[in-house]
Amino acid sequence: MMYDKPEALLWIDFETTGIDRVRSLPLEVGMECTDVLGGQSYGSLTRIIRPDGLDLLDMSPVAFSMHTDNGLLFELLNGSHRRDGVGVVANAVEEYLDSLSQRFTLIPAGTNVDFDIAFLRRMNLEPAAWLSYRKFDLTTMRRLVAILGGPDQYQGDSGSHRVRDCIRRDISDYTTMLEQIKQIGGGLS
Repeated sequence: MMYDKPEALLWIDFETTGIDRVRSLPLEVGMECTDVLGGQSYGSLTRIIRPDGLDLLDMSPVAFSMHTDNGLLFELLNGSHRRDGVGVVANAVEEYLDSLSQRFTLIPAGTNVDFDIAFLRRMNLEPAAWLSYRKFDLTTMRRLVAILGGPDQYQGDSGSHRVRDCIRRDISDYTTMLEQIKQIGGGLS
């Protein structure tokens, strides 16, 4: 049974051609599995995705600019369908998730988790085969911190918008917020 295994957080992020879950195309996927406290890593996967029929003129201007600046479009244009095609990357993701799900109950985590899960489905993968129905979305935690008078973490530096950086930021924010919660709660564990 799925719940006989220890829980682990599966940090997930996609970079895409835009914010439309139906029309936008996935360009890069990243995942990292950690313990529930975000301190121990059990491995990661990062892959660029060279979609069939990528039309740079069809990208949102914001995504085009961002992915030009961060080098993702350069990598995609120099990639190959044999190594970076959607099917090849989907197989790598499937193998990664199969391996982890044998050991852990995987709780999807990150920023806007439902968006990223939708892109797994766009790659013809069924997340329910590996992931718990529970989700841990940092968007809620960040908003709660701001509502309670803490810093608004959506202001300021937005980073490189590459999956490795986004996942590292999410794990760092998460562990920082956990420490703050422990201090408020008198060291609850």
